[in-house]
Amino acid sequence: MDRVYKIVDLLLKSNCPVSVDFIAQNLNVSNKTIRNDFPKIQQIVDEANLKLTKKPGVGIIIEGLEERKLRLEETLKEDNSYIEPFSPEDRLNYILKQLFISKEPIAVKELSQSLYVSRVTVQKDLEKVEEWLSKFNLTLKKKPSYGVEIIGNEEGWRKAIANLLALTSNKGYEELKELLYDECERKIDYKSISKLKELVNIDYRLLENIITKAEKKLEFKFSDEAFVSLIMHIAISIKRLKEGKDVKLSEEMLNSLKENEEYEEARQIAEEIEESFKIKLPESEIGYILLHILGTKLLEGKSENLTIALEGQGDSELAVIMAREIISIAERALHMNLSNDKQLLNGLILHLRPTINRLKYDLALRNPMLKEIKENYIEIYGVAWMTSTVFEKYLSVKMPDEEIGYICLHLAASVERNKNPLKALIVCASGIGTSQFIAARLEKSFRQIEIIDVISIIELKQRSLKDIDIVISTVPVEVNRPKLMISPLLNQNDIRRLGIFIDNVYSNKSKNDETYPIIDKSLIKVRGSVESKELLIKEICTDLVNSKYVDNEYVYSVLEREKIYSTAIGGGVAIPHGEVALVKRSCFAISILDHPICWGNENVEMIFLLCISEADREKSRKWMRNLYNFIDDSSNVKFLKSIKSSEEISRVVEEFIYADK
Repeated sequence: MDRVYKIVDLLLKSNCPVSVDFIAQNLNVSNKTIRNDFPKIQQIVDEANLKLTKKPGVGIIIEGLEERKLRLEETLKEDNSYIEPFSPEDRLNYILKQLFISKEPIAVKELSQSLYVSRVTVQKDLEKVEEWLSKFNLTLKKKPSYGVEIIGNEEGWRKAIANLLALTSNKGYEELKELLYDECERKIDYKSISKLKELVNIDYRLLENIITKAEKKLEFKFSDEAFVSLIMHIAISIKRLKEGKDVKLSEEMLNSLKENEEYEEARQIAEEIEESFKIKLPESEIGYILLHILGTKLLEGKSENLTIALEGQGDSELAVIMAREIISIAERALHMNLSNDKQLLNGLILHLRPTINRLKYDLALRNPMLKEIKENYIEIYGVAWMTSTVFEKYLSVKMPDEEIGYICLHLAASVERNKNPLKALIVCASGIGTSQFIAARLEKSFRQIEIIDVISIIELKQRSLKDIDIVISTVPVEVNRPKLMISPLLNQNDIRRLGIFIDNVYSNKSKNDETYPIIDKSLIKVRGSVESKELLIKEICTDLVNSKYVDNEYVYSVLEREKIYSTAIGGGVAIPHGEVALVKRSCFAISILDHPICWGNENVEMIFLLCISEADREKSRKWMRNLYNFIDDSSNVKFLKSIKSSEEISRVVEEFIYADK
């Protein structure tokens, strides 16, 4: 079914018929395989009230209303199984899993048949496999008529399979937590554990009980991620020991590890494992368990005097020193006072002790949120990266991105706590009952806002807004403040929109008086034939989402507005736009068409798709006035059509938009 979704998605993204040859080549499968998928494709298209048209000698195309195509595309994305089944990354994970599971070399032909791709493709994938394995000092042994197998030392092998375990599901590390225990009792979910068992098949309930028992006996708790990580690593150790493979730690390292107070914890866990799994653990394996305890154990302590309690305690004291230096660097970079944030200091200290041990003993840490952290906290991630000098200074190690990501989260939480709440005015039709309900819900859902007043629409005329940052209303209002209209019942969609709105106001507040480019050259496009305005809007909005200008749902608000009234303004120009609350950053996207298309009752060949954020609402009045003046002169439109360079188009339009007229 995964391949069928892939084909349907490819057809939805195409404006013209697509040949079977092209689809087969794109998915690295045979033409026959694609034709065999047609009945399933037909069923999906029919259920979406669309039409699958086959044009002999040309190809196939999905035809129907653009709204229905958009809905089908969203449905495919929401389906968990639609995760690029034939992408290089998925083939990489599959090949690695087979190589780790198999006790014998695997033939390239066997992998080719399993993945429905050519041997040449598998050979290229194996090059990437070898590159991935090299991070753990492992290599591939490849011989004709022999097959492929992984070669390397035991420590590297264990680190590699632990890393792969965290990648075995599409949801990543978070799903592994769910596999091991539920929210209430932290028990293993055997219905879901199958993916984990494909690589390491042992009794996870028994192993979980051992770790839980150790927590209670020794009076400490692992974090959720640490609990999962420790179980994973011990499971791998048990599997490898039963296969006659064990790790070898030097005498010097073993003696050093035995000096840690946690050695007794590791020894007790080892005894339980030996008894439960009928296996003998060499001393090096106890040391290996200790390494992972040191890299995961959380300090117990949340008091105001945590720093005093840890003085003179080796790594714990070092964690205090490093935490203070990290805060000092962050303060200077962010121009904020973070020294009084006890929650930040304590949080960093609690995080740093296991971090110090991980870095000291070269233990890997997965950060499943790293991509989102980098995207959502660009500036703060850069500051966290600057604090890596602290780790180089005290530990003489290079800070991995995963660790930087966690430091970023601590700093981001502190920045949020330091933000002054937005002063909000609630405006409703009556000012009674409904407005009080909304105020109560808002105070409960958003600690970033402080409700200053709740008034009716009539009272708004006399109300000064000097003490107000934002206006939230259930009726249309005209105010010179960022505003958002919500439903009187404040549903979940309103809550989501409010979250976006508040984030956008915060992010634009400090930049409100700045002048920045409103035209993005990458969003200026000269387009050939376009089938419809709906398809064109969809393409432009996709570019806007990818460039982080608007929220994913912005396209629907633009299309809905077009249903209500056409945004064609004459002279072959249209200015479509969507809901302000869904705009992250202001931007004009410009499309110039080779051939006019029908737009309401007019033909249009130049489109300015306008995205105006709440924070730029005041400034946008000048931008819009100047843009209308520019468009109103037909010679300007004609001149713009004659320009072929996006840089030149940008320069000409910005010159008019920013003009002081």
